[in-house]
Amino acid sequence: MGHRTLIATMGFDERHVLPSLRLMPYDRLVVVAGRETFRSAAFRRLKGLEPGLRTIRVDPFDLTDALESIRGTIRRATGEGPVRISASGGTKILTNAAILAAFQEGVEAWYCDPDPVRLPVLRGVSLAAAFSPAEGAIALALHGPIRYDRLVAAVAARSFARRTVLGAIRSLAAKGLVELDRDGGTVLVRPSPRFALFRDQLRAVPKKA
Repeated sequence: MGHRTLIATMGFDERHVLPSLRLMPYDRLVVVAGRETFRSAAFRRLKGLEPGLRTIRVDPFDLTDALESIRGTIRRATGEGPVRISASGGTKILTNAAILAAFQEGVEAWYCDPDPVRLPVLRGVSLAAAFSPAEGAIALALHGPIRYDRLVAAVAARSFARRTVLGAIRSLAAKGLVELDRDGGTVLVRPSPRFALFRDQLRAVPKKA
């Protein structure tokens, strides 16, 4: 089975973490939190209970920073065994980052306060499965603002029907991942602020068969 890793978010109260330690089987505990948490009495108490725990320092108010750090932690840990996430402590942004990382990497996520609730993440199924090959091709071509017609032509050149490309752009816009702006008589497509959160999943979508 290898090493079972439990990744737990934490704020300033170790009691938000303790239920998951009692209820989740694990061999290695990784605590994700901000700098001030690691200086707190709560963390010192937790460290006294779990002296071998590992720490990942993030900005608990920066979704992108926390998300990328947790995703990297998941990827390193999954090479050694099963991974679970406890998103029970810390800021709402940190909790959301942990849940989103679980969705993107396809690992179990739990909320324990105090009873365990398994969040609706499909284990082993990454978020890339939610996007079509045409959406993935658009992501590969989208590095910044680009004229709508040029983007359509670039993706259609990869053997996609024009109507498929148009539908994929509308789908990404509906998901809030791209924005359509009119500059005079030209329509521009640009990645939205949310695009960076999903970039890796979009670009990992299987290519068209």
